[in-house]
Amino acid sequence: MTYRDALAYLETLTNYERTHQPSAMRHMPLERMHLLCERFGHPQRRFRSILVAGTNGKGSICAMLYSILRQAGLRVGCYTSPHLEDIRERIRVSAECGVQSVEHADWITTREFAAAIGRLRPVVEELNARLDGGPLTYFEALTAVAFLQFAQQHVDVAVLEVGLGGRLDATNIVEQAVSLIGPIGLDHTDILGPDLASIAREKAGILKTPHVVISAPQPPEASEVLRDVAARRGCRLVEYGRHLTADVTGHQRDGLRMRLQGTRGSYEDLTVPLLGRHQAENAALAIAAVEALSEDGIPHAAIRAGLAAVQWPGRLEVLEERPLVVFDGAHNPAAAQVLRQTIEELWPGRAVHLLMGVSADKSLHAMAEAISPLVASVTCTASRHPRASAPEAVAQAWRPLCRAVAVIPDAADAYTCLLNTVAPEDLLLVTGSLFLVGELRAKIQHAKTHARPRARRSALSERR
Repeated sequence: MTYRDALAYLETLTNYERTHQPSAMRHMPLERMHLLCERFGHPQRRFRSILVAGTNGKGSICAMLYSILRQAGLRVGCYTSPHLEDIRERIRVSAECGVQSVEHADWITTREFAAAIGRLRPVVEELNARLDGGPLTYFEALTAVAFLQFAQQHVDVAVLEVGLGGRLDATNIVEQAVSLIGPIGLDHTDILGPDLASIAREKAGILKTPHVVISAPQPPEASEVLRDVAARRGCRLVEYGRHLTADVTGHQRDGLRMRLQGTRGSYEDLTVPLLGRHQAENAALAIAAVEALSEDGIPHAAIRAGLAAVQWPGRLEVLEERPLVVFDGAHNPAAAQVLRQTIEELWPGRAVHLLMGVSADKSLHAMAEAISPLVASVTCTASRHPRASAPEAVAQAWRPLCRAVAVIPDAADAYTCLLNTVAPEDLLLVTGSLFLVGELRAKIQHAKTHARPRARRSALSERR
């Protein structure tokens, strides 16, 4: 099987990232993943793992954990979703300690990816012929690929991001050493439940045998659920605000400076090259998880170096300077509120021109209300993703909130138009969907890559 064959086969599987089917997504028994992995000798049991759930911040926390554990000299796997630009970025394995890694060198290779899908395909098809509850899905197959890759690469620990919810998520067949639950908010309510308590119960579904559970600050109704489930299952619950804290001592364009109090000590003058004060809380959660994972402790130097080296593109990422271009994958009201607060702090007084596209199942009106005080103009567009909301529907949500609302359906055309019309001192903000952010970011990176050779040839011509 070639890499192209592997991608083509994956596209034949039901993909709930592309087709939103709440009724089917509420009934996906984990027994299917257990059966699939059993056929390969349970690869998920061959490494320790940290399982990260929550509504917001999961990806940033995973990126921090991955970077810290790498700096500690461990061989680390990392599984996240969705991808921004390339499916292989979901499955990463760190280079051996001391080896200088080049960009994307930790991604699963095309050959490894194709080989894993080749092994999975006959088993998936066999199981699909006799499984109750529908065929195995795109996400389940990718999760199995990650488990196979991590087992084959002999990782010491894997950092696993829950795809949706927790209780029925494909990642939830691991017997993790540590669970981490980021901030819980109202998202995917048609699948996880209509209120915070219902959603918290789904997230708490990752709690199993007695182990350490790290929790972000939660609304009272969510916190009550987590405490109840942790107590009933014999888990030690470590809560931000009670057992660990973070203080931001500086927030500039290059990231955060902070001091943190963990469960085993304090950490002074740490830096992380990510924007938004919420990343200090995320860093504290990551450190607490690392502290819980290691009985002997992780050297402070590894924590310091790991946080300083974190990379997590598409989240409050600055891509251009004049005009200032910021990409952020905020896709629910809580994330939109954090985005607004960060822009107000770092770039006060700038005219903000919004380029927005959202998925059809998101709380568009609440997102627009959260960010509207910033906005001078809104251009409504859509990614090419099947779940993208129609640009005109986005515009309807914005018209009561902003006087300057335009519709440009093609995202690349919309971005180019804004880039050429806003003032150099203004801010162009692309947000609303990771699918939109990933699509445009890929086009920009591709354009920059292909522009460099032409620039060099031009310079040579001028010298001649």
